[in-house]
Amino acid sequence: MAKGSSSYSEYNALLQQIESNEIAPVYLLHGEEYYLLEQILEKIEKAVLEEATKSFNHQLFYGKETDVSDILNASKRFPMMADKQLIVYKEAQYCRTPDQIIPYLENPTPSTVLVWYHPGKNLPMNTRVGKKFKELAKVFTGSPVPERDINPVITQYIKDQGYDIEPKPLHLLIENSGAKFSVIIKELDKVFSNLEKGNKIREEHIEKYVGINKEYNIFALQKALAQKQKSRSIEILNYFLNNLNTNPMPMLNGALFSYFKKVAITQSMMRSTDREIMAAIGIPQFFINEYRQAATNFGGKKILKVIEALNDCDLKFKGIKESTGDQKGIFEETILKILSL
Repeated sequence: MAKGSSSYSEYNALLQQIESNEIAPVYLLHGEEYYLLEQILEKIEKAVLEEATKSFNHQLFYGKETDVSDILNASKRFPMMADKQLIVYKEAQYCRTPDQIIPYLENPTPSTVLVWYHPGKNLPMNTRVGKKFKELAKVFTGSPVPERDINPVITQYIKDQGYDIEPKPLHLLIENSGAKFSVIIKELDKVFSNLEKGNKIREEHIEKYVGINKEYNIFALQKALAQKQKSRSIEILNYFLNNLNTNPMPMLNGALFSYFKKVAITQSMMRSTDREIMAAIGIPQFFINEYRQAATNFGGKKILKVIEALNDCDLKFKGIKESTGDQKGIFEETILKILSL
């Protein structure tokens, strides 16, 4: 499941299995894509638990607080007035003795469904316990959707929900969300809750329901920087700095980093056709001239300095590189540095 599209297709296949009541005795849900893991867990809960006896047969444990022996004891008991019980072990990445679960994996209780929930990073599958999970449990890896796959994956997700979307609002949504799958899904939920199924999502829907300002958005900043419009860039920057709740600095920086990586690819393909460049960087037709212009304006080593400045900004946000800790000041300094090139 290294590829995003593969992960999403396997995600859908697993959901269908659960909805068809093909329930495994043990699940390992791990990886960085929280949305997929949470949705699978929710489906398991709905499939396994009966509403009338839910409070008796649903036990939740946490890795920081619970020994594996407690999980084993709970898993071996019988459900009350129901066919199955559900045991969820959240924050399993903090478990100090994961190997202790191996005997249970080899002989699980038929009336128990155990979910070993390990979000944030993958359980190492080359370890003893990892190999046993792979051999004996149903494993789903919530891998981040790679940027190259995000467009078709989101398009398919929208179709799965009963909608369609125009190319421009799709691109706006992806860029504004930093190409992060979970973030995009949360933003789409706002649209779905206000738009009847069967509709085509248009630019005005994204602006209205997601809350993207028509004049001051990440597209506008990218275009202003691409054209080296200093006053316009600073105007948009000031809007962002004064509206941090709807414009988190790390997300904006991530979107710009993604944008200028595509500009760098465009720069290396300047003799290629528009269609070839569009296919390589995953943009619709109406953005190609902007990317070519940016590639020209940030020619030579300038594009490398832009990417370096954005990467430094990201490292400072994460506390990896020394800084003042003032995100507004760090981001403003980064934009001014790009404009000075």
